[in-house]
Amino acid sequence: MDIPQGYKQTELGIIPEDWEIVNLGSVAKINGRIGFRGYTTADLVGVGQGAYTIGGKHITNMVLDLHDAEYISWQKYYESPEIMVRKGDIVFAQRGTLGKSAFIVNDIGPATINPSLVLINKIKCDNEYLSYWLQCDKIVEYICSINSQTSIPMITQNQIEHIPVVLSRIKAEQQAIAEALGDIDGLIATLDKKIAKKRLIKQGAMSQLLTGKKRLPGFSDPWVEKKLGEIGYTYSGLTGKSKDDFGQGNAKYITFLNVLANPILKENLFGSITIRENEQQNKVQFGDLFFNTSSETPEDVGTCAVLLSYHEELYLNSFCFGYRLTDDNVLGLYLAYYFRSRLGRQLMTSLAQGATRYNLSKELFNASRIILPETKDEQIAIATMLNDMDKEIDDLEAQRDKYRLLKSGMMQKLLTGQIRLTKPLTNVVPLVPGDSAVREIPVDAHIWAGHIVNRLWQSKGWGRTKLQKSLHLVGCYAQLDLGEEYIRNTAGPDDQRLMNYIDRKFKQYRHVNIEKERLLDGKIHYTYTPTSRIQEVEMAYERYPQDIRERVDNLLDKLNLMNLAEAEILSTLYAVWNNRIIKGERITDDLLVSDFYAWSEHKADFEERKVRRMLDYMCKENIVPIGWGKYIDEK
Repeated sequence: MDIPQGYKQTELGIIPEDWEIVNLGSVAKINGRIGFRGYTTADLVGVGQGAYTIGGKHITNMVLDLHDAEYISWQKYYESPEIMVRKGDIVFAQRGTLGKSAFIVNDIGPATINPSLVLINKIKCDNEYLSYWLQCDKIVEYICSINSQTSIPMITQNQIEHIPVVLSRIKAEQQAIAEALGDIDGLIATLDKKIAKKRLIKQGAMSQLLTGKKRLPGFSDPWVEKKLGEIGYTYSGLTGKSKDDFGQGNAKYITFLNVLANPILKENLFGSITIRENEQQNKVQFGDLFFNTSSETPEDVGTCAVLLSYHEELYLNSFCFGYRLTDDNVLGLYLAYYFRSRLGRQLMTSLAQGATRYNLSKELFNASRIILPETKDEQIAIATMLNDMDKEIDDLEAQRDKYRLLKSGMMQKLLTGQIRLTKPLTNVVPLVPGDSAVREIPVDAHIWAGHIVNRLWQSKGWGRTKLQKSLHLVGCYAQLDLGEEYIRNTAGPDDQRLMNYIDRKFKQYRHVNIEKERLLDGKIHYTYTPTSRIQEVEMAYERYPQDIRERVDNLLDKLNLMNLAEAEILSTLYAVWNNRIIKGERITDDLLVSDFYAWSEHKADFEERKVRRMLDYMCKENIVPIGWGKYIDEK
């Protein structure tokens, strides 16, 4: 394995040479509840009569959730001062769900831990960085490898103290990493709140619309009562199948979890099943509804979903039954929402039979009656409104899941130093060995160039020249210090040393594939294509201020629509215009056009009307220089 310059191989993989691996116990104090200071249910008290006692059930996604709080007597709380929980501490599970942890962001008041947790405090490195490290995949794998194989998984306090921690020796870098991950967590938390709010709004709408308490505009017809057995019939799911039949075969089946999770079944969640020739099984059809027949609690029986796609070979799992409508005046999607509403859930719960496990009787189901709009048009209007709400929630959840995936990738790269955020250690590298004057080029050049490749690689005229013109425009337009030293060259502003640096970084980190092709005229054409690892660059790109990113991406959208000639005209005009501003010279369209053609003999290949049209475009789109950067002179 090739180890990049400035990195080293360790037992936890490749990390920067200036980072270290230490034991958790050397950078923090770890305390658990001492056995003789344990407590029983008799020590638990009511709200306001004692301190919080925190357990594993109060930790969700690295966050403390005390909505189902428990309290311990003041006597027991003060008995163990070493495990009093304060702002900046970390609580960590050593029993049950091993390694589950939460960072105490705010002061929560008097609190302690129960015997399933340890408290990590008196932390010498950045507290939040350590919290993220304890959640990374490497530590999850490490904990799984050392836990005791007992009925209740556990690790000892001594084992926790020896958990390895990868650390930058610079605390500012630890803080920068924690801040970057905290920003993503903030976005995820914001989306979680939006999703929760949208769900509450949807529940309220279902309560109003599916009971007739609120009518949509244009509808006033009375509602009617209908018996389920008279508007449709039930049928069974798969029978006589063994485990060997699942996971393979040319047919698909609707899984139990798909029914539970989605009012409208999701096709990507269908499972594979082997159905043999002449085998008698019920096929499902468009518009059919499905209900789970059994659950450990009566409240979970009869969850409903509807199929709104067409399939030749689709079957139903054996733990659900199907319901096919025969009344053309009843909409399946409406019923799917009805049976998921509070009123529908009350009906299904009342039909559940059993003691330790509850079942739904088809006979009682068919005998049940529901009230619904008489006209199908009103059912469609209600179902459409609720479905639009679901789509909005789905979009938010997809966005949140994207950020969760981004965070996972960021943790993997940032916590091992594969992506660096501080400049003192990584922002400069020698460009070419043996240069008489060694230039310093920031790591930003690699990030911005990678982002440009990812945005423009499918555009017209893509290659090394368009990449360089785009990088020049982005750098000047957003006032970025990329260590550039442009000179006048045939195609416009040129900095081959900068491009060579970027090429080496692309190859070193395998973010971009660079392919060389000899054209018929003998010239070499370079093509830049992003790899699957380009996401690492995009993670780093997200760290730049949003206003700059939006400004740059807006410019890249325009460049994406341009061919190479147009990009060259734009870059050169921008350069000559900026040169005049820097020197304080007079600026007119005629002078800028004259400067354009004086740039190199090659510029005579461009028609003047196209050059002037680009000038007009620059003014219209506000792609106008302000004199930022260095004057671009001849070689």
